[in-house]
Amino acid sequence: MVYFLLVISFIINGIIIFALFTLFTRVKRTEEIELRRNEVAREIEDLFSSYLLEIKEENKRLETNLSRQDKNGFTRENREQKRESYLPPHPSQENRRYEPSPHSRVIKLHKEGETVDDIAKQLNLGITETELIIKFHQKK
Repeated sequence: MVYFLLVISFIINGIIIFALFTLFTRVKRTEEIELRRNEVAREIEDLFSSYLLEIKEENKRLETNLSRQDKNGFTRENREQKRESYLPPHPSQENRRYEPSPHSRVIKLHKEGETVDDIAKQLNLGITETELIIKFHQKK
């Protein structure tokens, strides 16, 4: 009977040691995962901070360029006056020529039965560009 209890005690102790070892390895894994997450978070923060610094430097350069332009006689008031007083040029009667856009020419030639390759060669466009124009027009 003593041997039986001794064997059961060893078995229970073995199971407990195995369970403790398993728990220990799982805790180590979770700690490693947490460390990796912290490292990734730090890397992302560093990346964002470097991007922000670059953006700040670009903004400073833009400000200095704008202030140089203002020193050259262009003030905000002058710019606004120029915008208000601007009138677009009127087309003369001689320059009134209608030229269809490349998109409409592609569609017209396609409706006439031309192949995509022929259309691209005639209009000096890429084949892929021509195919996309035709596909987008067909979806409408």
